[in-house]
Amino acid sequence: MRTLHFDTELAWRGGQQQVFLLVTGLVRRGVHAQLAAPANSALAARAREVEIEVTPLSARNDADPLAALRLARLLRRQPAEILHCHTARAHAIGLLARRLLPKSKRPKLVVSRRVAFSALSALTRGKFAGADRVIAVSDAVRQRLVSAGVSAARIAVVRDGIPLDRPPAAPAERERVRRFLHLSPSDSLVAHVAHLGAEKGQSDLIAAAPRVYAELPSAAIVIVGAGNRRAHLEREAAAVGAARILFIGFWPPEQIPALLSAADVFVFPSRKEGLGSALFEAMAAGTPVVATSTGGIPEIVRDGVTGLLVPPRDPPALAAAILRLLRDPHLRARLSAAASQFVRAQGSSDRMVEETIAVYRGLYPLRADNHRTPSPHLSR
Repeated sequence: MRTLHFDTELAWRGGQQQVFLLVTGLVRRGVHAQLAAPANSALAARAREVEIEVTPLSARNDADPLAALRLARLLRRQPAEILHCHTARAHAIGLLARRLLPKSKRPKLVVSRRVAFSALSALTRGKFAGADRVIAVSDAVRQRLVSAGVSAARIAVVRDGIPLDRPPAAPAERERVRRFLHLSPSDSLVAHVAHLGAEKGQSDLIAAAPRVYAELPSAAIVIVGAGNRRAHLEREAAAVGAARILFIGFWPPEQIPALLSAADVFVFPSRKEGLGSALFEAMAAGTPVVATSTGGIPEIVRDGVTGLLVPPRDPPALAAAILRLLRDPHLRARLSAAASQFVRAQGSSDRMVEETIAVYRGLYPLRADNHRTPSPHLSR
């Protein structure tokens, strides 16, 4: 089976990490996978590092005829049975490109949906009708799609995953991170990792900070991520006098486990969220979680079992949950143990890859197409 994956984002976010894990996982299993992405994107750079075949392809907008023509030409030169589009723009361009191909040469179109927005326009519903299968990252996303008029028969749920074969961060790594943040051994550290966007709820975490500091002056909050809202968020932090909110920008994925191991609590205050794969990272690192009860998050964070849930857009409730965990080491240990067990059972990227392959094979039910011998590269 030959698969072509198309992603249009320049930055590295959770979605791009999942594309990278999927493509490399497919290659390891002997499934042909190549990537089309902007030449200067973070995803293309990381894929080239591990010898994934990358074709530079950008799209200026959802109706870019040149991008559609280039994608169609690529599919003529290197036919694929599956065209998997990982962003809304890639989805639109993929539909246009397929129309430029003879019907006998058109690949099956698989589209990933990562957001849990409730409203879909008639145009967007039409786009989904043109896909052979829509992969929703959570039951919540699936339900939103169905309620917006997308056929349930076209939707499969495949949750994100993370590699579980990485060794845990060493104690020295925890200490290195805390020294980098200028924290003493007795300071409490609250960590947040996400793209800096309004839907991620960083403003609510900033609004909660004064309540946390009033009761635990030694606490610090670190916000990890990049985005065009950074300057705005820094002004919000200054306005509430939260000097102990540290903005440290983007960190490479391989450094995130060390950061999480240095934290006492991980906070994920999203206002809208399809799933929240960063939660799996925190759980795997053994960092107890406070998150909001929106979108697909409750499918990962079970209140009082694998973490604490609070309503979105509720800074007082967010502060109370953070303080509850910081004050109660026994609760932190109990939640961390259950979360670690949960992520081992349901949060692996291997599971995500295998479930995605099952979606592909479901589009060719009469084929006996077993995995070929794994590729020798990507074994590291």
